[in-house]
Amino acid sequence: MSRIASFGLALLFWVTQAQGQIPSTFFGMGISTTVDMPKVSYGLVSHPPNAWTAIEGKGRGVYTFGSTDNFVKTAPKDANGVAQVDIVFGWTPGWAVANQSTCFHNKTAVIACTAPPDSIQDWVDFITAVANHYNGKTAPHVKYYEIWNEMSNTLMWTGTAAQMVALAQAAYPILKSDPYSQVLTPSVVWQSGRAFMANYLQAGGSNYADGVTFHGYSSQTGPRTPKPVPLPESPLSTNAPIVTMVTTFRSIADTNNMQGKPLLTTEGGWGSNGVTDPDMQIAWITHFEILQAGVAAANNLITQTWYEWGKVVSGTIENSSGMPTPAGNAYNVVYGWLVGQSPAPCTNSGNIYSCQVGANLIVWDTSQTCSKGVCTTSPFTPPLGYSQYVDVTNASTVITGSINLGVKPLMLGP
Repeated sequence: MSRIASFGLALLFWVTQAQGQIPSTFFGMGISTTVDMPKVSYGLVSHPPNAWTAIEGKGRGVYTFGSTDNFVKTAPKDANGVAQVDIVFGWTPGWAVANQSTCFHNKTAVIACTAPPDSIQDWVDFITAVANHYNGKTAPHVKYYEIWNEMSNTLMWTGTAAQMVALAQAAYPILKSDPYSQVLTPSVVWQSGRAFMANYLQAGGSNYADGVTFHGYSSQTGPRTPKPVPLPESPLSTNAPIVTMVTTFRSIADTNNMQGKPLLTTEGGWGSNGVTDPDMQIAWITHFEILQAGVAAANNLITQTWYEWGKVVSGTIENSSGMPTPAGNAYNVVYGWLVGQSPAPCTNSGNIYSCQVGANLIVWDTSQTCSKGVCTTSPFTPPLGYSQYVDVTNASTVITGSINLGVKPLMLGP
């Protein structure tokens, strides 16, 4: 297909986004291994393991694409066969750094370092190899390249913002030689990430990015942090409510030369073992998806990611039999509620949240809770014009007066 035709399709995508309709690609899904692909709906794979060490970790010029290829080849494809996947770069291979003080052996026994490479030519050679490989012939074109994973996290990067800009400046024209690919800023985490992202963009990073990415964990879940974590809209969130995170990074982008450029999150959720009660997991993941869909149009948030599917500690929605947990099934139901729709931002009157989605209204009560299979509810009188509701199991009920409203969303319909 010609570059003009490709641009036309891309323009159609952005126009659709501008109209506020939620596409399938709004739903990113983190995947731990391609041997265990998600059994829920999603439109984007985000993100395979840090690609520099994964691909070239064994030695300079020794490229092992197999693992990353598996993610690219199994990712959803658009009409042009472009893999809807975010390849994230990160960790400098040990062979590219003389001073090994920031280096360690990662899970694949490759030496990975948080310092920048001693020679930027090593980085240029790697990026060139990646662009030449994902060319639509050797392997599918790739939709997104994220310059680095969590540049504000010292476990991932101990260089400066200016050093990261140098990597982006070198990589951007190489990656953009593929008209199907978009290049994203390095991602950041909340606590240190706001200032780091602003510094990065001000240092020139805005010149080498088609979108801004951050990780959307509303609460911390590391050692010694209280669990379960609050709901993603809660003012008690130890990072920030998820909508606050979105609007904050929108403001950072807009005040640093990224007006009109989209936001994407490439990780997010309740984090490592942040919520364990199955019913509260249902409430958490559904609120997370609905709230972000509501602010997507106003903030040009084009993708948000659940991290992740799989038998892992971070936000797993897969059970021991390889099937979706109740939270995974509820996520799938909400996916069906939102795709193709133009949600309005959720509003709240006290503890009652209301989210308009076309002719339907999604509601829940944050003052209610669930524990060990028992969920509390309170009487709620639906607004006029709604005759039935659907719950997160997809069961439909006729409205005949007040209804019992709990923390798990109900979608009211005419």
